[in-house]
Amino acid sequence: MKFAELKTALKTSIAPVYNLFGTDFYLIKKATDLIIEASKASDLDISRLDESASVQDIMTECRTVSFLGGKRVVIVKSFTHGARIKPSQDCVLILIDPTPSAPSAATPSREGEYVDCNPMSQDLLVKLIASHLAKHNKKITPEAANLLCNYCANMYSRIDGELNKLSNYFESDSIGVDEINQIVTKTTEYQVYELSNAICSGNIARAEEILRTLQDQGVEDYAIFGNLVSSLRRIFYSLTCKSDVSSVLGCSPYAVNYARRDYRQLTSKIAKLYNYALDLEYQIKSGKISVHNAIVLCYALA
Repeated sequence: MKFAELKTALKTSIAPVYNLFGTDFYLIKKATDLIIEASKASDLDISRLDESASVQDIMTECRTVSFLGGKRVVIVKSFTHGARIKPSQDCVLILIDPTPSAPSAATPSREGEYVDCNPMSQDLLVKLIASHLAKHNKKITPEAANLLCNYCANMYSRIDGELNKLSNYFESDSIGVDEINQIVTKTTEYQVYELSNAICSGNIARAEEILRTLQDQGVEDYAIFGNLVSSLRRIFYSLTCKSDVSSVLGCSPYAVNYARRDYRQLTSKIAKLYNYALDLEYQIKSGKISVHNAIVLCYALA
């Protein structure tokens, strides 16, 4: 199930095992909190284990009697064991796997409910943003809400922090694009997307401005170039593949739609840029060129 469905599901029943997977750590924490709340376990009956815990350690915790006679909750971070672990009827086991894909259902230990804690869809995030701000008697335009999602890479952990800033900084009861641009911090990924956009559009001055900003923020050249190649890859495959490639590329369907919308007339140029970036990547690994020079040379075909 999706994270957004968990709260409703917990009102009906609580499963003995929950597999939380995904890259949004805020959602993983929130899902864990919701399960604990639904189980009504006391603080004394909550055990937290890390990746160093053995199967025997986990089984021992799952079979320990509750201190207060209620439910026990056992939380295991980065669970990778292949052994089957079946908690007692008075225990809820939460296995956390902070990777984008669900663990293999064929693994015996991976029984129970799966909860997808990857970034939520932008449509749902826009609704959550509006709901959050409404509690502070503020409204936000759809354009501003979508822009906030883009700047935060659809990560609710980032969005939540930015919403607190927006709620407290502006006295006006309406938030628009200007307010978002004034105060919201863009993720490195989004800034590199802007960099790739400037390169693809042939706007060298804008590309150099974004690059200077990233470097002033202390972002390493290798991180900039790696994200640039990923951005060009996403644009290239979005344009050349008719099927939904978002799961393969590890991005949201919205990023694919944006790429198809913004670069539809530039397919040939994008292909050349992407192939050139791959060649530069090979030259970096071969020690023939520095990462910084590779970034600069990406402008050559712009």
